[in-house]
Amino acid sequence: MTFYEPRFAKASLGDDLTTYSRNGHLPTTFIDVKKVLLIILILATACSSEEIIEPLDENVLHQSFKTENGSETLKSLYEQNNQPMVVNLWATWCTPCLEEMPYFEAAHRKHGSKIQFIGINISDSPTRAKKRAEELHISYLLGNDPDGSFTKSLKAIGLPLTAFFNTEGKLSTIHQGPISEETLQESVMGLLDV
Repeated sequence: MTFYEPRFAKASLGDDLTTYSRNGHLPTTFIDVKKVLLIILILATACSSEEIIEPLDENVLHQSFKTENGSETLKSLYEQNNQPMVVNLWATWCTPCLEEMPYFEAAHRKHGSKIQFIGINISDSPTRAKKRAEELHISYLLGNDPDGSFTKSLKAIGLPLTAFFNTEGKLSTIHQGPISEETLQESVMGLLDV
């Protein structure tokens, strides 16, 4: 019995690949690899932890969210004491959100007299969110966004997302993705002009 080894022409950089493919089309596996790489690239940029500022829905300060005491807006909270605000969007199913919540709690305990910290849950029932917050010993203001309008006004791509509002009540920075304790501390000190 004789076995014949298939012979393949060697392709070099710059060659026309149609001579190495069937019917002038690249193999499906090559196209699938391109799709996978594109998806990875999209996910990598969507889950980045970069601080961004982009045109924002000006109504974000007027969008209501629910708290234990009823509906609130960032504008009404700001007008109560004219302090900078740190707003964190989170969910109980978001592991990075839960990992960073103790950082916000520590910053709240240290700077809560000068900065308002607000956590807004975007997709859980108020009962589930409250239970998780209690487990994490969270004492800063918590709310939820039942219809998603607050989240949409911040143009959130994913979770977590942290928005920093300066002493004038205007958005200064949006941090998309998980935030480290060091980055949070630097951002808070920036709000305090320290």
